[in-house]
Amino acid sequence: MENRRNRYSSLWAFTSLNYLYADLVGLMDKNVLSQYQEGFVGGMQITPAFLTTAAMLMQIPLSNVFLPQVIKNERTLKWVQVASGIAMTLIQTGTLFLGKPTSYYALFSVIEIGVTSYIAFDALKWKPKRILANLE
Repeated sequence: MENRRNRYSSLWAFTSLNYLYADLVGLMDKNVLSQYQEGFVGGMQITPAFLTTAAMLMQIPLSNVFLPQVIKNERTLKWVQVASGIAMTLIQTGTLFLGKPTSYYALFSVIEIGVTSYIAFDALKWKPKRILANLE
């Protein structure tokens, strides 16, 4: 079990770094940077509400870096990983249909979608050990 906890933490850290670096590379792209400066990226208005929502969504992968180490109940951890993996897979897939993604964004997205899908499927097929109550 410890190996699975470490695997999930590592995969979420890897995914979080990909999200971060994809955004950083976007800021290096003068066409995307100018859109940020104008407040519209890919036709989408960048408002404080949008940024707050994005920050809230990023808490899913970021918190999953440490959650596998602190959630002791295996069944709970399984379903947190399934839900988080599915949510981030759907969210990242959805972003590919907002405007025309750059080639580097598509590359990062394929990696992110692949990893979060793997997490969800791995957790779905995981059969946590049953904890038997002491009947004495």
